Amino acid sequence: MAGGFGSPPPGGRICVVGAGFMGCVIATLYARHGYKVVICDTQFAMLDSYAERARPIAASFSDDGAEVEVMLSRVSTEPSLANAVAGAFMVHEAVQEVLETKQAVFEELDRLCPPDVVLATNTSSFLISRIAERVSARERVVGIHYITPGHIIPVIEIIHGNFTPPDLIEWVRAFIRSIDHVGVACPERPGFLINKIQFAMLTEIYRLIDEGLASRDDIDAAVRLSLGPRLALWGPLLTEDLIVSKKTALAVTDSLYEQTGDENYRGRKALRDLVEQGNLGVMTGQGWYKFEGDQNQTIRERDRQLTALLEWLSAADAAGRLNVR
Repeated sequence: MAGGFGSPPPGGRICVVGAGFMGCVIATLYARHGYKVVICDTQFAMLDSYAERARPIAASFSDDGAEVEVMLSRVSTEPSLANAVAGAFMVHEAVQEVLETKQAVFEELDRLCPPDVVLATNTSSFLISRIAERVSARERVVGIHYITPGHIIPVIEIIHGNFTPPDLIEWVRAFIRSIDHVGVACPERPGFLINKIQFAMLTEIYRLIDEGLASRDDIDAAVRLSLGPRLALWGPLLTEDLIVSKKTALAVTDSLYEQTGDENYRGRKALRDLVEQGNLGVMTGQGWYKFEGDQNQTIRERDRQLTALLEWLSAADAAGRLNVR
């Protein structure tokens, strides 16, 4: 990669700073994919208990006890940050979510690590520009944010600042592919990408509950049996292409805006542009996505996929098996 970072070396050495829950998950996931990992923490008890805490995570990858032990053997523990980062091509910080603590760690990493070492943070809330305030070589700082449970959820947010070179973002994408995950990039902003989407929905749900407009059970059933399966299969934009004309989508958003005055409901430029271009979704062959082949066949396949997923969900009784009431 241009910029001096090279390519993520298969089986290379990674330092994970912080041996708490997320650090444990991240270190074990990297070890599963053949990387040599050094996990660093100032609390000796956390280092001593790593293997015990990591074994169930490793066991979720394999039923073979010997394979689990091989994964764990790729992880070593080290209380000295200077020793832990020696020879690492990447350092992934996963310490407590306290800005001052993270800033201090990155200031020390900047001093200890050569300029071609990628410095990543797993922050779930802070802007990386704030975390990197004391870093002289900020262009190697990037957010690699796991979504809990990180060893199961396959999407990782790549958070970048205005100082992040595009080729570092591509380097991170390549690294994430090497651990069989998918990287989604987003410029730093409050909420990043996933929480920004997630809390847009949750904020409306909290409002419905506060106003007594819907019950807990009705809200969860509505999402679980309508929005949830469609989003799981196709995501929000492909779902819209498959189920509704862009003209209708725009009319609904405009109607909600007229009724409420809430700017969040005003039809956005991107949607209006599609309508003006006549790109209304599957029925015109183009929406957010381009559709090739027979439209009726696409619709039949849509229905087949959704029916199969709903039948599986019904048989699985996922909510019922959690023993909640």
